[in-house]
Amino acid sequence: MTQGAAQRRPRWGRRVLLGLLAVVAIAGIALAVAVRHRLDQRVRGEGVVRAPSEFTALEGSTGRAGAFVARIDFTSMATGSETISTEVAWDDEWFFQDPIAYNHELATTCSVLSAVANSESAYYQAGSDSPAYMEQALAELGFEEISTASYQYRSEVFDEVVDFIAGTDDVVAYSVATKRVTSEGGSERTLFLVSIRGSYGSEWLSDLNMGGAAAYGMEEITHEGFSEAAREIVDELAARVTEEAGLGGTDDICLLFTGHSRGAAAANIAAAYADEMSQGYRALAPLESIYCYTFATPAVTTFDNARDALYDNIFNVMNPSDLVPRLPLRSWGYERYGHDLWLPGHGDEGFDESHAAMREVFEANTGVECPYVPEDRERVDRLVADLGREIPTVGDLATLGGGATVVKDLLADVNPMQVLYGHYPSVYIAYMQSVNWGQSPIDTTD
Repeated sequence: MTQGAAQRRPRWGRRVLLGLLAVVAIAGIALAVAVRHRLDQRVRGEGVVRAPSEFTALEGSTGRAGAFVARIDFTSMATGSETISTEVAWDDEWFFQDPIAYNHELATTCSVLSAVANSESAYYQAGSDSPAYMEQALAELGFEEISTASYQYRSEVFDEVVDFIAGTDDVVAYSVATKRVTSEGGSERTLFLVSIRGSYGSEWLSDLNMGGAAAYGMEEITHEGFSEAAREIVDELAARVTEEAGLGGTDDICLLFTGHSRGAAAANIAAAYADEMSQGYRALAPLESIYCYTFATPAVTTFDNARDALYDNIFNVMNPSDLVPRLPLRSWGYERYGHDLWLPGHGDEGFDESHAAMREVFEANTGVECPYVPEDRERVDRLVADLGREIPTVGDLATLGGGATVVKDLLADVNPMQVLYGHYPSVYIAYMQSVNWGQSPIDTTD
């Protein structure tokens, strides 16, 4: 080796190292600027992002009205990114019926739309060739306009990192869409559909942000991570409803909220806010025109009025083997607004038949066998009982010992990945398509 070559090699190595350091420095500066920008937005009262104020027309809308059946595409956690599909029913007449009467057909369609809300995320990731599942689904159902702006800012890894660092992850992605619906008698209303995505990226941390009533000088509280997301949705919806209604008022507006998991929690609270607003001067819609169906819904509030008649238009569908609806614990004072409807669970009368029917529908929808283990209900029951006994209050959870207890009990009682199968949206869809609850809610407790 010549002396010149020996001298050039270290020099080249230093250049590579300096180049890498420069890239890291630039990335750090860009991240710092992005975080500062997010925090400035919050200070200015703009929320995490400022979404476009206009709807966009749904391309290829069928314009369908009345009663019909449509095929909807989405993805399933059981099959990865592979597109699957199922048929759903739709009837404009639903939105002229009493919202406190449980409507199983509408609930089943909502179970699919809440799964589509999760599928939509990939469409907004750079370089993705994933279709716009929500836009396609709502076009099939005859909706006319849509906004999915929040997905644009909440589906990239970079944005998730920024939200985590900035502490601005109390958000969700959601779609708002409109359709003019007509009753058999000729009455018309403008339907606003709100379908909310489940936990995504750093939003998982927000699921743990229960907040503290004492910090607000209150004795009761609604889960902070969920309620912050719900408030953003309601504020956005209020602006759109006001624009639609103009000076004519909101008497011909109707609302439909749906979501799965974190999306279910946000939908539950947003619908409760809409119910409360209907009693005041800033109504989004009349109380008799507000509908809500949620799935795998966590508990959301410690307010003792959550089961009041005002919220009878909210229905929360849950799987007894799913851990998510059992958290935060009821023993800590947490409830959901409205009615709890529990799907068939292991040990219930007639469960074997309902489970077999669900598995058949699941495989028809996804092309794979259902991985859900119904016997996990016993493990979930035991875990909830253990946590309630060992961590009697939310304050105890915040201690080092409380966190260690959660980890210990989780590892001792459940297989987290296996229990997750019972949380899959596709399991909920298959159950909804295979059971028939008629028009009366099955309101039970856990």
